[in-house]
Amino acid sequence: MPDRDNDRHLSVRDLAELFGGAEAEVAEAGTEILRHTRFSYRLPQGRERDGILLDILKRLDAGAMPVAGEARQGDWEKGWTENLDDLVASQFDIASLAPKYLRPGEPVRLRRELAVPTEPHFVRDYTLLFRNWIFRKYLAEAPNVYEFGCGPGAHVAYLASLYPQKRIMGLDWAESSVKILKALAEHYRWNIDGRRFDFFKPDESLRIERDAAVVTFGALEQTGARHVQFMDWLIENPPALCLHVEPIAELYDEGNLIDYLSLRYHRQRGYLDGLLTYLQRRQDEGRITIEKVHRHELGTKFAETYSYIVWRPR
Repeated sequence: MPDRDNDRHLSVRDLAELFGGAEAEVAEAGTEILRHTRFSYRLPQGRERDGILLDILKRLDAGAMPVAGEARQGDWEKGWTENLDDLVASQFDIASLAPKYLRPGEPVRLRRELAVPTEPHFVRDYTLLFRNWIFRKYLAEAPNVYEFGCGPGAHVAYLASLYPQKRIMGLDWAESSVKILKALAEHYRWNIDGRRFDFFKPDESLRIERDAAVVTFGALEQTGARHVQFMDWLIENPPALCLHVEPIAELYDEGNLIDYLSLRYHRQRGYLDGLLTYLQRRQDEGRITIEKVHRHELGTKFAETYSYIVWRPR
């Protein structure tokens, strides 16, 4: 039976520590969200914890999980088409842009341990609060923002509503993503645009403004070890700042059981491999400056998903 005595929640101080930011900034970014959630959770004990770990191990041993990469483009095309249909059916309710793979009630990993949310929309609200904070922290000064791998466009919509004076471009390899952004631009009269883009074959005709910020949010994970061409393209076509919110394999500790399982999952899925190592090498070569590397110790039961790297071209 779950131990009801270990119920706990994430305070603003906890959130700031997890985000790698200041309490006042997190509170300001999360004013609306913090009114209706305490981010309550409990730590599974005994058989319950063993059951979660056993499920993870069985999934890993079965080896049946889809592998990241361009072979999944059809999945994203289908998924974002569903979001487009929902957007129109809801009369352009931005909440309809949430990816379908967010599952309420699933265990999460928190501070290198397992946790069970006791609020149905813990992950959704946490993701929104973190997104609101990190975008305000790093994208506020840029007059132009490019999100590569923008998916159903939820982040682009948020930026457009928060900063109507900015020019926002969303780029994705799914045509349905571009259709969503063009529909949003027409409906809300936002200064946004959509464009198809392939991480594995960067569009040489695309030129990024020197005062722009570039962001990826759980998108580069799909490139595995094949991120180098895109990153080289960014350095040669430099924006003012780059922000990558991604699972970073180099930050896991293989001496920790939860981390070890996450690294196994990460590798089995073919997720982002070697990005931090690549950027450190480019910094040593004098091409870029890494401003921050932050391990964000919350994610799905399988892996941390919100770690981030901030860097600037020199």
